[in-house]
Amino acid sequence: MSINLGLQRMKPLMESLLAPQKTFKVFHVAGTNGKGSVCAYLSSILYKSSIPVGRFTSPFLLEPRDSIFVNESPISQALFADVKKLVEQTAQRAGVRPTDFELLTATAMEVFNRKQLDVAVIEVGVGGKEDATNIEYKRRGVLGTIITRVGLDHQNLLGNSIKEIALQKAGIMRAKTLCTVSGDNVPEVLSTIETQASSLDQISVVKPDEILSQDDGVYLETDSYGKIKLSETPLNGDYQYMNLACAVRALDRVAKLLPTVTRSTIEAGIREVQWQGRLQFISAEPFGGNEDRKILLDGAHNVQAASSLGKFVNENLRGDEKITWVMALSGNREATEILSLLGRPGDKFYAVGFSPVDTMSWVVPQDLTALNLAAKDLDLDAVPTEGLSLQTVISNALSSCSAPVVICGSLYLISDVLRLTKSTL
Repeated sequence: MSINLGLQRMKPLMESLLAPQKTFKVFHVAGTNGKGSVCAYLSSILYKSSIPVGRFTSPFLLEPRDSIFVNESPISQALFADVKKLVEQTAQRAGVRPTDFELLTATAMEVFNRKQLDVAVIEVGVGGKEDATNIEYKRRGVLGTIITRVGLDHQNLLGNSIKEIALQKAGIMRAKTLCTVSGDNVPEVLSTIETQASSLDQISVVKPDEILSQDDGVYLETDSYGKIKLSETPLNGDYQYMNLACAVRALDRVAKLLPTVTRSTIEAGIREVQWQGRLQFISAEPFGGNEDRKILLDGAHNVQAASSLGKFVNENLRGDEKITWVMALSGNREATEILSLLGRPGDKFYAVGFSPVDTMSWVVPQDLTALNLAAKDLDLDAVPTEGLSLQTVISNALSSCSAPVVICGSLYLISDVLRLTKSTL
């Protein structure tokens, strides 16, 4: 079943489950890029603050259950299977035919209820207003909503203009609940969100000039915790400073409701945050490379994310060397536009696909011929890969040059790479 937005199935399903989502407090996060990182920061900080915390993010990286974390660990296969079966049986009895994502969302809510968590950090799947996560939570239980960077993505579902998409994201805002907004959004996005607010007091925009660069690092001044050093984050990319600032601001605004969150627990949560598949370096050794050689992974799957990846590569890897790209895109992505933000003439390019995605049969990789044509149009050196395994392609890419190898374009490709390294979350 493909993506089918709307809450007409979730409402009766959650009622039939006796509203498990009303047993905990919530941070609800929407956006086009950065929302997963914000969720990771929030849950890491809350965990370090001795608050029982759940995290629901999508898409999953290795298997569906790793969308659901409890106290910074993925839930067990046994718990996932047990709760998922309950949700499926409940849906059948209620005469509801939920989508796979709705089933996964309901499963997460029931897991958090069973684990008697205090707070859940919940990432929107697609859009916001009509997303399965935008259900009725505990009365006054939404601690805060957050809207990260908004860009053009999922236009077939959300609208063809940035304003239409911003309206969908703004649909997670709730009366008398503060919405923290990433200030590096374009003016049209910010004005659209402000227009949808019941009052301007409902919105806190983290302005870029509030993120202060000093001799010893990058900081955000807070009302409750003093200056927080954002540059302590282990996650790569300077855009992470804004993501982290949004998470810290959201906590700062409800500090009285979360008394165990302190400056020291925030600092600990920042230092220990983990978020795989985004500007992540892995060893080349599983692919026959030198043990000291690194491969960069990044699930940059849209124009906005590709721009950030390109900036990171140019500033940190390129130098005088050409870059070697291994890329897969899903079928509806603009290959030429994305590649134009990444590659430079003479870079090597290896087009690949990705494995069938569990529960999402409609997600298919873009045709290799189309990717290669886009690469050649940009004067990239497209290397034939037809009939080769992903393991072989990566090994060939490593052995053909000493240049940095970047694997990117789809989180589903990143999932395949991590499986080859036998990675666990």
